Amino acid sequence: MTRRHRHTSRERVPQAERAEAMRARLLDATISCLADLGYGRMSTNHIVRRAHVSRGALAHHFPTKADLLNAAAQRLIEGRATDFRERFGAIAVERRTTAEALAVLWSFYDDTGGVAMLELMVAARHNRELREVLGDMPDRVAELGMAVFAEFFPDLAALPFIDEALRSIHALYTGLALNALADGDPRGRGAEVRAFLKILIARVLATAPAPELAEA
Repeated sequence: MTRRHRHTSRERVPQAERAEAMRARLLDATISCLADLGYGRMSTNHIVRRAHVSRGALAHHFPTKADLLNAAAQRLIEGRATDFRERFGAIAVERRTTAEALAVLWSFYDDTGGVAMLELMVAARHNRELREVLGDMPDRVAELGMAVFAEFFPDLAALPFIDEALRSIHALYTGLALNALADGDPRGRGAEVRAFLKILIARVLATAPAPELAEA
């Protein structure tokens, strides 16, 4: 392929698509930097190096750091809907147990996106613009999880207390993930708590009324 042909091929990509691809590249780099470096250590220099773009490209798409972080937060939240469906859907029907459901829910707090969201939530304490974006994030994530959970675990979703249970689990997992950010959880305390949670939920379910009786 000649240089002229390569140049022509690039020009065929609509400018809007190139711009969107660049934005996604910058946002993914931001999310990765948040997870790896933390909000306090991360700088725009880290982001442009990881995205392999110029500072001018960053400034063009996101004039301020607040613009960039707000967009990254939105991308994280919106991406969770797809993530929930993909991860729950990957569980074989015969393995859709409460233990598997808890493991999948925890995976959202133990990956790059989960760590980045925690970093933004902590940063939002002293950043009004981030608070405006992230203020309802726990509720939005819980609602997304509930909608997909009901699709793949209809029997559990029919229990009268499931909404409160899921919100409690999200709150617990957030706390465990924050603890792990501080010390890396070298003693495995998080795993012990999650194991206890499985036992506790199994006992609750063993005494819970059947969904059809609860609705009567």
